[in-house]
Amino acid sequence: MLVWRVPDPQTPQSAPIIGFVADLSFIKGPFERILAQSPLLPPSLGNDTRRLVSVRVLDMNRREIYASNSEWSSYASERVLGAELGNLRLDVALHPTAAGTLIIGGLPRSRLPLLAGLTVLTAALVLIAIVQLRREHELARLRADFISGVSHELRTPLAQIRMFGETLLLGRVRSPAEQERSLAIIVQESRRLTHLIENVLQFSRADRGASSVSLAAARVDTLLNDIVDGFTPLAHSRRVSIVRRIEGGLTAPIDAEAFRQIMLNLLDNAVKYGPQGQTITVSAQCNHDVARIAVEDEGPGVPPEHIDRIWQPFYRLTRDTAVGGTGIGLAIVKKLVELHQGRVSIEPRESGGARFVVEFAGGSIAPDVSEWPSAVAKV
Repeated sequence: MLVWRVPDPQTPQSAPIIGFVADLSFIKGPFERILAQSPLLPPSLGNDTRRLVSVRVLDMNRREIYASNSEWSSYASERVLGAELGNLRLDVALHPTAAGTLIIGGLPRSRLPLLAGLTVLTAALVLIAIVQLRREHELARLRADFISGVSHELRTPLAQIRMFGETLLLGRVRSPAEQERSLAIIVQESRRLTHLIENVLQFSRADRGASSVSLAAARVDTLLNDIVDGFTPLAHSRRVSIVRRIEGGLTAPIDAEAFRQIMLNLLDNAVKYGPQGQTITVSAQCNHDVARIAVEDEGPGVPPEHIDRIWQPFYRLTRDTAVGGTGIGLAIVKKLVELHQGRVSIEPRESGGARFVVEFAGGSIAPDVSEWPSAVAKV
């Protein structure tokens, strides 16, 4: 299935579809679901729509793309799905045994009542088909964007690792300082790759309903400082500085690995969508038995009408389409926070930008910080 739209910088998401090529694998699924699940016929005829109704889809040249079965009768009706769906033609036919029972008293001499009923049936099927096909269109587009985003995100750090690895292998470094810098970049880009792969794996687990967390009391302040330490080189490579306002001794029942992924996604989001040279503020404190962690950036912020949708997988603001990414980072954040029975939100900053806030219940300040083990998050 191929879909393409008219390029329109003003409304790229709503541009009409002008190209549509469908194959059997794309068409078969929606129509099989329609025939299996949709109550198109009266209850008196039973629930087996697939036995009583035949559906055939033809392209604009009347070549058959899909046929539910081969039993066709003269009691058929045809509709065109419209230019938006490539002028696909939809034929609906009733099995001869069903045609007579649709009319009280049997088939009349005039076929008009039957054809009228069949037209209604066809119209219902067309409506359902359009909804299903549009949904399949959107899912296909989102999958294509996701694959493209992941491919781009993988290619960039791999290119860096290869370039500096070959530089070291061929002995082209001119000083120990240059060698150390090359090794640091390799480590930095390897971390980026690890983070990306973990995001994809976590998203796959969430999609299958297989995500879980194991909560245990942990030193949030120590974890957060370790995460920021590991992320700082990547921030510096984009001329971004990070300011910390982390309350010492902050504890909460969390999953340390899930918390690390939450914070790395929020930090990566702040760096990616904010300007170069900005300052990101990471804060954490205990407020009424709630551990409140916030990441603030100096970017354009999130318009109020998009705040609820920004957490959906693959959703991106129109202005951000030129920025690389997979479109799943914030969706993973929301899912992991919800598994903690926590809360995530976005607040505007008075000076501009956005403040992403994560809250976990059961927060407290350790009475004696020295008695707590130093929990370390792997970065």
